[in-house]
Amino acid sequence: MSSNDTPITLTARHAGSCPDCGGHFDAGDLITRTNHFELWRHASCPLTKFDFDPGDVCPDCFTVRATTGACSC
Repeated sequence: MSSNDTPITLTARHAGSCPDCGGHFDAGDLITRTNHFELWRHASCPLTKFDFDPGDVCPDCFTVRATTGACSC
């Protein structure tokens, strides 16, 4: 592995945008890049309202269960 392939993680000195999630990061947030040729991104992208636990999907009707546990079945 060359030095260009070494992952780098550090604290952002300036604000920017993450190419993975499209969200923004602020100065002071933890950011990373896999090598010197990639853009900086969140070290861990924040969850959005569209993210869900795969365990919340009903195995019968394949819908995401409501917070009450109800699904389309």
